[in-house]
Amino acid sequence: MPLLTDGAKLRERRELRGMTLAEFAREAGYSVNHVSQVELGKSNGGLRFLRTAAAIYECEIQELVMGSVPRRVPPRDAAA
Repeated sequence: MPLLTDGAKLRERRELRGMTLAEFAREAGYSVNHVSQVELGKSNGGLRFLRTAAAIYECEIQELVMGSVPRRVPPRDAAA
């Protein structure tokens, strides 16, 4: 059974991070179109995509698969 991607929750995490679609795509190594398709639920991200997203969002893959979203996420620059 493939790991399903909850695109809406991924978009919510990205927005909580203050990242644009283009910023996430560039950092993840995917095209903007691909990330957009995943976030819109038109494409499943797959394991590689989830691993990359989990690393960027500093969370576990399981959190992305289950569609959980933290109440508050520190902006990326806050960790630097």
